[in-house]
Amino acid sequence: MAVAAVLAGCGGARKAAPADGGGRYVRQPIKETTDEALKTEARVIDAVALQESGRVDEALKAYAALAADAPQCAAAWYGLGRQALQRGWSDSAVACLGRAAALNDSNKWYLMTLAEAQKRQGDAKGRVATLERIVALNPTVLEYYYELSNANIEAGDLPAAVEALDRVERMTGVTEPISLQKQRLWMAAGKEDRALKEVERLADAMPQEKRYQAILAEAYMGKGQYKKAKQRYDRILATDPDDEYIHLQLAEYYKRLGHPADADREMEAAFANGKLDCRTKLQVLASFYSNDEFYDARRGVGFRLLDMVGADCGDQPEFALVYGDALMRQRRYPEAAVQIERALQRDSSSYEVWEGLLICLANDTNREADLERYAARAERLFPMKTLPCYLQAMIAMRRDDYSTVVDKLERTAKWGYQKGYLEAECTGLMAEAYYRTGQYDKAWTAFERYLKLQPDDWGMMNNYAYYMSEQNVNLEHAEQLSRRTVDAEPDNANSLDTYGWILHLLGRDADALPYLRKAVRLNPASDTLKKHLAEVEGRQ
Repeated sequence: MAVAAVLAGCGGARKAAPADGGGRYVRQPIKETTDEALKTEARVIDAVALQESGRVDEALKAYAALAADAPQCAAAWYGLGRQALQRGWSDSAVACLGRAAALNDSNKWYLMTLAEAQKRQGDAKGRVATLERIVALNPTVLEYYYELSNANIEAGDLPAAVEALDRVERMTGVTEPISLQKQRLWMAAGKEDRALKEVERLADAMPQEKRYQAILAEAYMGKGQYKKAKQRYDRILATDPDDEYIHLQLAEYYKRLGHPADADREMEAAFANGKLDCRTKLQVLASFYSNDEFYDARRGVGFRLLDMVGADCGDQPEFALVYGDALMRQRRYPEAAVQIERALQRDSSSYEVWEGLLICLANDTNREADLERYAARAERLFPMKTLPCYLQAMIAMRRDDYSTVVDKLERTAKWGYQKGYLEAECTGLMAEAYYRTGQYDKAWTAFERYLKLQPDDWGMMNNYAYYMSEQNVNLEHAEQLSRRTVDAEPDNANSLDTYGWILHLLGRDADALPYLRKAVRLNPASDTLKKHLAEVEGRQ
């Protein structure tokens, strides 16, 4: 090919003889080849031979000498252009190849190589012009139209890119690759209506293809043309009533129209179709309804759909997770825990799943032993997470195992609290544990930290003030805190007793008696309150 392509510009090319008006071949006079032309062709052959044998530098010199001696020899310029292209000299390649093509504009190889050089140079418009010439010479070769379309895209002329594909379509008819590419081009050009027309032509040309109807219906939905979308969905339903996706699409259609009951009906029809796989059903459940709908307004249909999924997919961990989450949000914690445990048996790598189980068990008073066991395991798997340690500390506090409480919560504090999650709860629990283990300074620090996080927790504030009174330290601060609790809850017997007792310790028995007497009136069964009152009254 190389020799023939090169020689075509120096007398080696033979143009087809024209025909007369009746289409008959017209004999052309024979032209004699001059000695000079033969010598030029011989030099071209020699240059090509040098090039093909790998002696490229010598070939380059041979082509350059030939171009200088015979500037009308297109083959010389073509050879120079190819040499420049191989060396990465894009500008020189375009100049030489452009001259070769100008001298012989019917040589396909010259034009194709020029188009390649223009692409490397980044001359998109020049490449478009060259490809147009190639298409004109080869009007039945589809590949060149695709290249022309792509060149127009690079040149930023999207309508021209579409027009090149239109020419293909006139030869091949409507096809999916061409129609969808044209749609994308019109969308990129901001011509949404033209893009939609392309999909319409595709769907109308192949009405039996459900996929095209669905693409078009989705496009209509995106433009808010719901009536047209419904017509396409109806075509799909008429073509294949057992299509596993059509009812999902109709459900979305009715949801957009604000007809939730119709949407629910279509969802149930979709889920009743055995061809719809479990993964798709679960994905739809997770995305079709908002949380408020699924767990409140549409709760009934939500659980009906879950039951339908469970009939076919109940043994799959993905279903157990979705069902467990739904039960958990309904505060059906024991049932939710069973589902989440099933999911963990298959995959224990997700902390979020562990956290869901721990929350369920923490709300089930009958499974404290399981809660402790699972929390310990979760801590081993995810040592930097707060909830497992906090729950173990909470259980230990119930058992008066304060050293365990301190150990778990100090470990949690070391890792830090992500976005403050459970920081207040852990700090309050730690304050109580420090106090019970005689670590009073640490206890006061923890109480102060807790009250910064929860400044209106009157019960904890009362405990803090009372503990300081027990240790007879910081009584002025204790009095201030206790006064706040009494102001906030004037009928709380414990707060009244704490405040009265602190006033007594400060030597203000007369001020203390009204509070202590009121505390006993509110809770006459408390021996501690009566003991405090009796001691202060005995001093009067």
